[in-house]
Parts: sequence; structure tokens; C-alpha cells
Amino acid sequence: MKKLATTLLLLFFILANQQLLRAQSTNLVSVGDHSLEMIQAGEGDYTVIFESGFGTDYKVWGNVAMEVMKTNKVLLYSRAGTGKSEPNPKLQTLEQAVTSLATLLDKANAQPPYILVGHSYGGFIIRGYAAQNPDKVKGLVFVDPAHEQLMQELKKANPAKALKDTEAQNSFVPAQFKAENDYINQLFEKGALPYFGTLPAVPAVVLTSVQKRAKPELFLHEPQGIQIWRKLHADLFSQFTDGAHHVTTRSGHNIHRSEPELVVQAIKQVITLAEKAKAEQTHALKMQQLETSLQEAEKQLKGKKAKNGEMLVFAALKDAGFDENTVNSIGYQYLKNPAAIPLAVAILKYNTLAHTTSANAFDSYGEALLAQGQIEPARTQFLKAIELATLTDNQATIRNSKANIDKIESLKKPVKK
Repeated sequence: MKKLATTLLLLFFILANQQLLRAQSTNLVSVGDHSLEMIQAGEGDYTVIFESGFGTDYKVWGNVAMEVMKTNKVLLYSRAGTGKSEPNPKLQTLEQAVTSLATLLDKANAQPPYILVGHSYGGFIIRGYAAQNPDKVKGLVFVDPAHEQLMQELKKANPAKALKDTEAQNSFVPAQFKAENDYINQLFEKGALPYFGTLPAVPAVVLTSVQKRAKPELFLHEPQGIQIWRKLHADLFSQFTDGAHHVTTRSGHNIHRSEPELVVQAIKQVITLAEKAKAEQTHALKMQQLETSLQEAEKQLKGKKAKNGEMLVFAALKDAGFDENTVNSIGYQYLKNPAAIPLAVAILKYNTLAHTTSANAFDSYGEALLAQGQIEPARTQFLKAIELATLTDNQATIRNSKANIDKIESLKKPVKK
């Protein structure tokens, strides 16, 4: 009884989410000689774009999109001939599908950065768009994606069963999609997609269904077919350097409908990795700009404009906005080079001015002054470091500063003849 109640509750939430999504206003957007049904919702830094599988409209993403739109913008649409979208008067090729997506996003004023989510055949489309628009796409999620080499691999394993798979799948296709299905079969026969360019180096998650069936109707669903499917997905994921390949045994091909939480988690994972990559790129750019300023400052520190050089160091570090530890590390990198000690002194001095209560900052500045031969000024910094470290019981800094003071005392002792 409890299990039944839980199932009914889950069904209620699924239906509620679908109703909420349908309640959002939809628009018909012209992409040339036909119009596509589109829906936008949510707020956030990323626009998550959903690309459905062959012959299905945007509503299949309802449970996923309702969760994602809580933290990010979402855009869903129905491809030509599905939902309320008009049929394409021309043959709907993969190239045209990618072009239509690009036109739709432009006319909808969908703001990048984009996270593209593609199911089955939709995986081909998001690959094509990402390759053509690498600057706009910051992450990819493949939901049990189609793979262009699938039929070739199945034929290698068992030609007769592979042929039956094609015949069976053709028999399921509604009449209005027959021409497009024939075109897709040609792609599988070639084992290659039209060339759209190189995929961008963005985070990616691949979700793979390996659900076992008691009586598989297709060779693809037999153990050998499942093994081929999984390997092809692993090959797809190998093109990316960051992300994950998740395998589920609980869902069939429509993972987004059976286990929507897996897709939601995959989108969150990709966005987290995209944010990390963005932070790393920002840091690298700031470091590059800082190094340029420090190179100019170093010239002045060694000349007659030492004070100007110091002020340039201070201004550059303030603009960079790095934290205390990062500035400290930069200072020590320069301190390793005897010729760059004046620059290290200026950098570590800045840290004491920016972090007046940091014992470590004063200890580091003292070490830079000591390396420059400024013994008494160095001692002053070590004493200040000990004073501050005592307030917070920072024993490591106290020991280090006292050791440096001992080093100064040893330097002052006369050498015995």
C-alpha cells in the first residue's frame, strides 16, 4: 500500500510539472520557410537548450526543464513536423536542423552561454551546432545519444540481426517522418556525419542506457548490442577532457522520462564544470595582465624611479584583486630569482598593506627584505609577525619568524679568526 501511495505521488508530481510547462506561453518562430514552436522560461546565467529525439516534441523534457528553470534559463522547441511546428517543405537534413536551431536561437534572442542537451538523434544536432558555434557553447549533455557508427558496428557483429533492427525501426516510423528517417538511415550507412567542424573543448556528460530486457526485440538490446552501444558512447565521451560518462540500468532509451533526475544532475554537473573553467580562464587572463604590469614595474624598480615602480606594483595587484595567498605565492616566485628580489619585496610589501592583520604577510615581507640585505627592516617585520601571530596562536608563523630573527642575530655576530 505504501509503495502504491509513493507511485501515485510521483505520478502526481510528473503530471503537475508537465501542466506547469504547458502553462508557459509558446511562440511560433519563423526559421525561413517554416515556423517552429518554442518556449522560454527561467532565469540564470546559462541558457539550457533541449534537443529532442527523432519524431518527438519539446514536451518530453517537461520534468527535466521544470527543475532546471529554477536556477537557469531554458529554451525548448519542437523540430519541423513535431508538436505545433510546421513541416519543413524541403527534406529535413541534419544540416538544415542545425541551421534552423541557429536561426531560432538568434530570433528568440536566447543569450549565451549555452548548455546543450540532446537525446538520441538530438545528440547529432547539438554536436553540429556546438562545432559551428564554439564561443557560445559552454557545456554538452548527451542523453543516450545516437552514434553514426552504430549500424556499421552492429553489422560487424551480426549482419542479419543488424538488418532486422533497421527493418523493425523503419516499421515504427510514422508516414510524415519517413523521408527524414530514410535520410538518417543513409547517415548510418555511411557511418559518418556531415562535417560541421571540431567540437569545442567544453565539459560534457554522456548518459548511457544499458537496461537488460528479458525478451529483447532488437539486436541492439541484446547483451552484444548493448556492449557495442556502451563502447560507442565511451568513444564519444573520449573526445572531451572534462565531465563524466554515467551508465544506468534502470532506464530504457528515454532516460529523461524514466529517470529525469539523472539528466538534471548531469546538467548541474556540466554547469559546475563550466563555472570552474570560466574562473580558471579569468584567473589566467588576470595573471597575464599582471605579469605585463610587473615587467614594466621591474624596470623602474631597478632604475631611478624605484618609487614609481613600487606604486605600479601596488596598482597592478589591486586591479588583479587576488587574495592574500595568491599574492604571497606570486611574491615568492619572484623571490626565487636573485635578479627579481626588488620586485618580490614590492609585491610582499603590498600584501602587508592590504592585509594589515596577517602575520604571514609580515613574515613573508620580512623574508624578502632579508634576501635583499635589509636586515633591520626585516627584523621589524618579523617582530610584527610574531605580535600578530600571538593574538591568533599561530605557532607556525611564530616559529618561522623567530627562526628568521635568530638568523639575523647570527649574521651580526663577528666572525672568529
